[in-house]
Amino acid sequence: METMMKEQDKRAVESMCRCGLDLESVIAVFPTFRREDITAIYQSVKKSGTDKDGEAGISINCS
Repeated sequence: METMMKEQDKRAVESMCRCGLDLESVIAVFPTFRREDITAIYQSVKKSGTDKDGEAGISINCS
């Protein structure tokens, strides 16, 4: 049985995507949500975490 995602649910899915889980793992964590909804959130999170060249936009200052 699929349930509609609330705003809080979307934030939870986004958090799992940012933790480094692959798409299938995120879908497995939230079995009651529509696969299409989770996929859209996953792609949005992954897209927002890269620059125009597809590289991660992370910088580290080790000083």
